[in-house]
Amino acid sequence: MFAFLRGTVARKGVEHIELDVGGVGYEVWVPDGVHRRLLIDAPVTLLTHCHIREDAFQIFGFLREEEKALFKMLLSISGVGPKVALAVLSALSVAEFARAIHENDVTALTRANGVGKKLGQRIILEIKTKLGQDAELGAILGEKDAEVTAERDDVMAALCSLGCTLGEAKKAAAHARKQLGDEAADEELVKAALRSLAKV
Repeated sequence: MFAFLRGTVARKGVEHIELDVGGVGYEVWVPDGVHRRLLIDAPVTLLTHCHIREDAFQIFGFLREEEKALFKMLLSISGVGPKVALAVLSALSVAEFARAIHENDVTALTRANGVGKKLGQRIILEIKTKLGQDAELGAILGEKDAEVTAERDDVMAALCSLGCTLGEAKKAAAHARKQLGDEAADEELVKAALRSLAKV
């Protein structure tokens, strides 16, 4: 509903802030790391996610796209609601979360309020499943494959500079490599990737 809110921090609660946007006060729930960085009376732009239920309308705010994307992805996991997703982002940075996923570190995830061993195992399992299907998630959490890293540095960088999103660039680059082979020149890979995007 709201992609972002730009305003001034009017008040700070325990887990939320009140953001003054043109004289209208929005209650925005934020992770601990964001909460600590915000100063009362200071201007800020928060990337927002609205969570709507029959009995509640909540706005969650983040300073970085990766935080917002990770929050939304956590909401797609069975047993994880906005309160738990926010707790995970409060307990772990995006980099720490990525490390926990790659190393199957359930203990790290249980540092978040509301995450027990069983839920932590489910989060790791479902995230790892999604990593193979969601290019944008892979880019956020990082991948250890050297070919993916090279692809991101060269072909993906060129595609992103032409206006592609990270997710589109990764999918198109992978398609081009599959079609032309790893030895193809970057220029040819970019052209093939753009052709595949044009067909979508």
